Amino acid sequence: MVISVVNQKGGTGKTTVATNLAATFAGNDTDILLVDADPQQSSLDWQKDRPDKCPHVSVVGLPFANLHKELGRIKKKYDLVIIDGGGRITANARAAVAVADFIIVPALASKPDAMSTQSFFHEVIEDVAAIKGKVAGAILFTMLKSGTIFNLLGQKQIKDLGFPVFDTLIYNRITYQEAISQGKSVFEHKPKSIAAQEMQNLYDELNGCI
Repeated sequence: MVISVVNQKGGTGKTTVATNLAATFAGNDTDILLVDADPQQSSLDWQKDRPDKCPHVSVVGLPFANLHKELGRIKKKYDLVIIDGGGRITANARAAVAVADFIIVPALASKPDAMSTQSFFHEVIEDVAAIKGKVAGAILFTMLKSGTIFNLLGQKQIKDLGFPVFDTLIYNRITYQEAISQGKSVFEHKPKSIAAQEMQNLYDELNGCI
């Protein structure tokens, strides 16, 4: 199984989602590989900071041009592969979508993000679906600010795209930033935090989809 966390817009929390999910699956005895296809190599930096006492997560950097060729060989060695697809590079996003069995599309709830996500669907997902026949996945609202009309309107615009949307919502919490700076998941950093509960909700919902 290959899951890609991808959206061609930067700043939507792709690496936060990818690293937290990878650590959560690893903590539940899944032999996992996290592929960093982002030129910024944020997931690789996270792995370098990861404490030895935490469940092991294998992380490799793999340029998008090699994803098709390399993943066919690599994925046979693992129960699950998660791809941190990076942002802003359409070819990168298209490759991450093309090799995935399921995609997670992190999106901010704003009008500009709704427009960017709509463009991503037209330029990338629909093109790949025309070749593959179907692209399974769902949009994940990230970095939300509680109780704002701005967020609610943005959510409606993105839901109107007609693609499945996770019920789980990921809010803008300092716990995520603290955890990633230490090479940890939010579970490992603050297991009783609201952020940890959000990530548990996402993990549970994702398992019901794949």
